[in-house]
Amino acid sequence: MFVYQSLLWFLPILGLVVLIHLINMFRHRRVEWAALEFLLASYKRSRTRILMQQLLLLLLRMLVIAAAIFMLARPKFEGIIGDLLGGKPTHHIILLDDSYSMNDRNTAQGAGAIFDDALGVIKQIIDTAARRQNNDKLTLVRLSKTHAINHGSPPDFAEITLNEEGIQNIRDTIKSMPTSQGAFDPADMLDSAISLVRQSIARSKPVVYFISDFRSVNWQNHAEILKKISEIRTIGGGVRMIRAVDEERANLGITSMQLVDGIHAADVEMLIDAGIVNYGHDDIDNVHLSVSIDDVAQTGVTIPRIKAGESLNPPLRFPVRFPNSGNHRVEIKLQPDSIADDNSRMLVVNVPSAIEILLITPDRRTSSFDPAQFVRIALSPSGIKSGIRTRTEPPSFLSANPLKQYSVIFLLEAMQLEQTAIQSLEEYVSRGGGVAFFIGADSNLDFVRTTLYNNGKGLFPFEPIAAAQLEPDLLANKPDINIVGNHPIFRLFSEGDSPLLAGVKIEKYLATSQLKDKNENVNIIANLRNGQPLVAEKSFGKGKTITFLTSVAPVWNNWGKGNPSFVVVMLELAASLADTKKETDQLLVGNSIPISVDTSIFEPKVEINIPPREGISEGSITRLDLINNDEGIAKGIFDKTEVAGFYEVKLQQHSNSNEKNIDLYAVNVQANEGNTGLIDVSELAMLIRSVNASLESAAGFSTSFDFSTSASWSDIFLYIMIAFMMIEIFLAGRIIPPSKRSS
Repeated sequence: MFVYQSLLWFLPILGLVVLIHLINMFRHRRVEWAALEFLLASYKRSRTRILMQQLLLLLLRMLVIAAAIFMLARPKFEGIIGDLLGGKPTHHIILLDDSYSMNDRNTAQGAGAIFDDALGVIKQIIDTAARRQNNDKLTLVRLSKTHAINHGSPPDFAEITLNEEGIQNIRDTIKSMPTSQGAFDPADMLDSAISLVRQSIARSKPVVYFISDFRSVNWQNHAEILKKISEIRTIGGGVRMIRAVDEERANLGITSMQLVDGIHAADVEMLIDAGIVNYGHDDIDNVHLSVSIDDVAQTGVTIPRIKAGESLNPPLRFPVRFPNSGNHRVEIKLQPDSIADDNSRMLVVNVPSAIEILLITPDRRTSSFDPAQFVRIALSPSGIKSGIRTRTEPPSFLSANPLKQYSVIFLLEAMQLEQTAIQSLEEYVSRGGGVAFFIGADSNLDFVRTTLYNNGKGLFPFEPIAAAQLEPDLLANKPDINIVGNHPIFRLFSEGDSPLLAGVKIEKYLATSQLKDKNENVNIIANLRNGQPLVAEKSFGKGKTITFLTSVAPVWNNWGKGNPSFVVVMLELAASLADTKKETDQLLVGNSIPISVDTSIFEPKVEINIPPREGISEGSITRLDLINNDEGIAKGIFDKTEVAGFYEVKLQQHSNSNEKNIDLYAVNVQANEGNTGLIDVSELAMLIRSVNASLESAAGFSTSFDFSTSASWSDIFLYIMIAFMMIEIFLAGRIIPPSKRSS
């Protein structure tokens, strides 16, 4: 089989060689010369030998011409002999990093993305393969598809033959191929490459092309990467590492966005913190950031300066207010720079109409003060919209009613509770609820010790001993309350030096036994001046409790008698406990969205609106059937979050109405993929050379390295032709007499 079979029509030229040889034999005139008669007799004796030499010379000249024709016709033979002589086609295994950092571009000079340069390398490979016409194969593995490929899905192209049709197919596909918005580990692609090399080594020459930007964040664990490259080389594959970027460029990225602890309710101002980092080597001044709420642009923010290589500290804080309850979209965007995908961040805020707080008070009180009244006034100060709605009930309410609708529960005396109430309370906290305990004259300490504390297994942080008197400090005049650490409920006060807190006088408190061992679930927030704990926080399941070892009413202290710090602490206490129920979780591109619906209300199927990607794709709608379980709940998982944006999950009610409930999810890019820092080229080259691989740049990429690694049949015929010519020259010198050679 020959690539250029038409050249074989030149083989009849071999007849010309024979013709020329015969013409040379008959062109001499016979001249009688007596002196030559003796030589003629000698010639007749060696005639046979000379004739054989001339025929051999003729044959060599014919073979030289034939070898030249075969060399130019480029023969291709398969089988064992063909394999031994380089007849195998090349299998080009291309590992393409399409994480969003590959969208890096020099915006100042209007340059294209480095991903375009990576695609240019692929075009060079297929163009060279087209010229070779050696039935080469190509497999393309994109980094964003690696996980699916490692679990059985096919790559974009799997051993596609690089003929005219196959090459055109590849060109059409990569022409519109974008980067993903994901952040992945490039080393994962090498697992796919190892498998592909093993599968193809028997029938082809596999060459692995690893095209990436080689960011330093991806090469921190280079030992694992080098180990996989070495395995490919050991199996018999070639490895070419190709850098798609040669220099670092400045880039800003938004790394986080979250609500600040506080009361999150409709028509109440809330605060949002945004983390921004400068990945470049130079400070950046006057950074503009735009804010939109529910797709309506708000007043922008300008940041005076973000230092090189640092995060904005403190984070950017800006206020938001939502007039209505429900899910709301918040999006912030930076000014354009080299990488666009990390310039925006999204957050879904699930806003209730008000924070529901349940106040539990004793049925009978020994004091004339109503503790619930002091809490109600503090949580809803006159003339101020706090976003809090309170409800006061007796202890029996805990046993007879569901508690999940309440964000916080205040037990305004640790009174005796029924066992069912204790179980409901513990279940409520373990699922993420928050409970505040206050001790007072009506507290049942035996009940607290045996049930609420329960040898450290219950909701109460300490084992109570008895109510104790705090002796007055007549000499040092130290404040009664000493703040420990920086817990949110005391965040407006500085280490107890506030004159407002200094005015609080504690007369009685609940003395407790000291913790024998350090308990990671218990955090002391404030002490008394005698070292006894006053306020403590305890984690319990997904929720927490905060316990005040004194009364909320001004019976054991004077705190609630007009001291403004009491109002502040009660509001912060409510905010801190309500925060155990987070707003809608933020997801990253590639994360799954778990979906669960009550089948007594909704159909066991959902409709999902996938957001568009600017300049790349339009939004789309997909439907997902859920699986019912025995508890009347249908569940499913949506795992196609490949685009950053807001995802709407629509639930259809059983009624014939078209009304649908909508759950909203924010999906963002992974922040550190925008880190444009590159691994040092000399260090990278040394690492790659250590495993016998090559390092090149996309700009200087050449296909000659791969295609000259093994001999072809054309090479073999070239060597044969040269050998025949050398033998012909030697033999001609032996046959032609010296006198004729000099004439």
